[in-house]
Amino acid sequence: MASPARRSGHRRLDDTQELALPDDLLAEVLIRLPSLADLGRASAACASFRRVATDPAFLRRARALHPPSLLGFCASPGGFHPAEPPHPSAPAARAVLRAADFGFSFLPSPLSWVVRDVLDGRFLLDRDGGEGGAALRILAVCDPLFRRYSLLPQIPEDLAASVRRRPRRGVAPNGRFDTFFAPIGEEERAAAAVAETSFKVIWIAQCPDKLVAFVFSSVTGQWRATASPCWGDLSPAFSRPACRSLLRRSYAYGCFYWMMGDSGNLLVLDMCKMNFSIVKLPSSPPGRDIVECAIVEAGEGKIGMFAFCNCIDIYALELYSTTMQNEGRVASKWSFESAILMPSRDGFRVLGVTGKELCLQVSPICVSGCYLLEFSTNPSCKKLEFVRRVIRGVRTSLPFLYVGYPPSLSSPSI
Repeated sequence: MASPARRSGHRRLDDTQELALPDDLLAEVLIRLPSLADLGRASAACASFRRVATDPAFLRRARALHPPSLLGFCASPGGFHPAEPPHPSAPAARAVLRAADFGFSFLPSPLSWVVRDVLDGRFLLDRDGGEGGAALRILAVCDPLFRRYSLLPQIPEDLAASVRRRPRRGVAPNGRFDTFFAPIGEEERAAAAVAETSFKVIWIAQCPDKLVAFVFSSVTGQWRATASPCWGDLSPAFSRPACRSLLRRSYAYGCFYWMMGDSGNLLVLDMCKMNFSIVKLPSSPPGRDIVECAIVEAGEGKIGMFAFCNCIDIYALELYSTTMQNEGRVASKWSFESAILMPSRDGFRVLGVTGKELCLQVSPICVSGCYLLEFSTNPSCKKLEFVRRVIRGVRTSLPFLYVGYPPSLSSPSI
């Protein structure tokens, strides 16, 4: 009996087959495929398509049409947890899991590294430098898919001394600190002719009397200091140490946002001006507290905020919005948009945002796993729905989203 492929007159391609067609025509065939998953499958199935898909000019066209998708989550320790069927990114996620080295065996002393952030296929890692002090930890940026890495220089002692209150080796050796990537926008890359393999790293610490921040650029290979305001200069509310805790970090429109303990404020770091400012959280009646929030890009000059609100008898996820004013400042008044009641007070935590989807982890107290929540800040759309499970049965915290492309459409990020 003839095979289905033979009966229909089609031949199955093998992954080593070359097609007798010019590359520009092959590129047009690939670029017209309806989805990123289709493009990835075609590139993996045929040598000619795979060759065309690795061309930098084609990759730029494909990425302009198809934004990166959520492929899974990263934990430290715990490795990479790929998206599972029926999520549309599941095939690409499995390909990334097979191709990448999430154990970092290509780095020196691979078992000693801790994941601090993940962005654009890059991992920011650190480990103890052996001399004590948060600023003396060794930082590395690596690409697990292409097994490349770069060790960052330590913060120079003269820079560290410039922000210390009194002479002491290291910055805030006993303070709380955070290191993370700063996105480089397409306009910034084009204006400065910055390569796609370039990156920025922010190092920020909570000292007893001030905030301290440094920025590393792979273009210059150097650290530079930013404004280091005293707590009292930012807000009188920060006179209490309980109000200075930098809670979950968000990013939108060139600014980082942190909820500041129980102060009722958001701390904002503007990456263009490299300065700090304060934005008030939405006002709430007595007995109703915002316990966690995430800032999102809402489009049309608006910023959105997802806020988990804890009341006496309910636990709700609420969506607020506000407008961007001149010079990138956030308006002081938040507008309530919509809300959903959550089935548990302790079962949900925000993992991050990708596109118009909010990623939530559900603890084993409820139904373990991760869900995507589609959202809209359009006032005419008041409904928030859990749309699909991404992974299930996870027994560990998953602090980092892995957003990217399948290996056949990826290029080195370092």
